[in-house]
Amino acid sequence: MIPRPRPLTRGQRGAVLLAFGLVVAACSGGVRNLNIPTPPGTQPAAAGGATTTVSTDLTGVNLTPIPSTTPPTVLLTPGKATLSGIVSGPSGVVAGATVLVTRVVGDPAGNDVEGSKTVVTAVDGTWTLSNILGGRYLIRAWMAPTLALTTPMVLLLGATQTQSVPLTMMAYGGQSLSASIAPSPPQVGQVATLFIQATQQTVGADGVVRAAPLAGATIQAYVAGNVVLAGTNPATTGSSGEIELSLGCSSDGPVGLSATIDALTSFQLSVPDCGPFVPVPTVTTPTTVFTPATTTVP
Repeated sequence: MIPRPRPLTRGQRGAVLLAFGLVVAACSGGVRNLNIPTPPGTQPAAAGGATTTVSTDLTGVNLTPIPSTTPPTVLLTPGKATLSGIVSGPSGVVAGATVLVTRVVGDPAGNDVEGSKTVVTAVDGTWTLSNILGGRYLIRAWMAPTLALTTPMVLLLGATQTQSVPLTMMAYGGQSLSASIAPSPPQVGQVATLFIQATQQTVGADGVVRAAPLAGATIQAYVAGNVVLAGTNPATTGSSGEIELSLGCSSDGPVGLSATIDALTSFQLSVPDCGPFVPVPTVTTPTTVFTPATTTVP
């Protein structure tokens, strides 16, 4: 059996009424009487409602340094070995070519680290690097913008050895065409945009062979079978090396596409086959009808 609570005395009832009155008085004063602290990072709103953000000064914060190891320096000299050779190209010896000689060693962590030195060939195409250390070497040569040896020669050089290394460079300067289309694949009965880009190989100052856009070239495109072209054809490439044409498919099947550069070299180009037209599905948004409720007055 739960005992009934004892009734409050007159003094207790007075204390409860007094406390209730204080709470009512505080609430009737509104939010102004509540002491709400300003959030960190901001100052109280200025006139017009604008707030000012306070930036935190972190100049005195000490960050834990991240441990790192400086790669060891790989030296080529001083030593008692010698490397030499002659550099040639498709037309014979090449004067003024750059020869990069790289010495490769292993560090304590098991990684290969390198040290390099470049020399320039003389009028007769010869080069010499004397008083170097023995070890494993990679050697390659180039002459921008048309000649390069892209695969380096690899050799082991004894501590007091003299080795002669002939280097033969290849010519790079060939032109090429590539094509892309949007949408891909092209669809029957729809117009697609065809891009044809002309590029030319070039040897950079670092000896790397890259395909650079060929500007000012005249490209003429040809199609066969179920495909038609529209637009300026032939057209001259701009700085990007591209021309743009419209392409249409009359039926499913492969796109027979080819093009020439400056009416000299012909290239067979590949783009995806023509496919059936796929309509974009229509999304219908349901309409909501609002019916007001009927109120019956008795």
